[in-house]
Amino acid sequence: MTTTALDIINRAARLIGVTFKSEVLTADEANDGLTALNDMLDSWSNEDLLTYAYTLESFPLTSAASYTIGIGGDFNTSRPIDIASAVVRVGGIDYSLDIISLEEYQTEIPLKSIASPIPQLLTYDNGYPLGTMRIYYVPQGGTLTLQSNKPLSNLSSLTSTVILPPGWNKALKSNLAIDLASEYGVEVPASVIAMAKESKGLIKLSTSVNNSMPLLPSNVREGNIYSGWWS
Repeated sequence: MTTTALDIINRAARLIGVTFKSEVLTADEANDGLTALNDMLDSWSNEDLLTYAYTLESFPLTSAASYTIGIGGDFNTSRPIDIASAVVRVGGIDYSLDIISLEEYQTEIPLKSIASPIPQLLTYDNGYPLGTMRIYYVPQGGTLTLQSNKPLSNLSSLTSTVILPPGWNKALKSNLAIDLASEYGVEVPASVIAMAKESKGLIKLSTSVNNSMPLLPSNVREGNIYSGWWS
C-alpha cells in the first residue's frame, strides 16, 4: 500500500479527534499539516538515531586544503549534518582520516599549509547552506570517500510518496498528532502520547543496532574500506 504525506496528516488528525474516519481536512488544513510534518522531519534530522542510514559518497580531491559541501558547493550534494568517517584513496590504497573538532584543527595544527599525498585529519564545520571540510595534510589529489548523516528529505507536496523503513509511518502519524494538537487547541489522548514515544523509541533502537560503524578505526590508516552499507 502506498502512503502519501496526506495519508499521514489525515491519520494524525484523526488520532486527536480533529476529524473522523469519513472526514478529510480542508485544503488549507492539509497544507498546514504538510508544513508541520516537514518541520518535524527537519527537527528529527538533528537526532543521530533518527538517521536510519549513512550515505556513502566519493569526491575528487585537488590540492586545496578546504572544500565546501552542499548544493552548489565544491562537493555538490546535499549538506551533511555530520561526517561519521572519511577515507582518501591514493594509488589504489585507502587511508582513513581521523575526524577532529574545528577547535582542535585551529589550535593544535600551527602550520596548516603542509602538503602530503597522504592526508591524516579532517574537520567539518556544518555551516549553512554550505558546510566546510578542512583536510590536513593538504592533499595532492586522490579520492575522498565520506560516510555521513544527511537530513531527512522534506515532502514536497501532499501527494508525495513516503518511502521509509518499517515503523516510520506509525511514528510519523502519532508524533505529528502531538504537534498538531496545539494548533487545534485539543488535548492529546494518553494512548497517542504512548504510541508516539514507543514508535519513536523503536526506530532509535533499530537504528542503533543497524547503523554501521565508521569505515575504519581511527588508528588504522590503510586498507580496503568497501564493506559498509549506505542509503
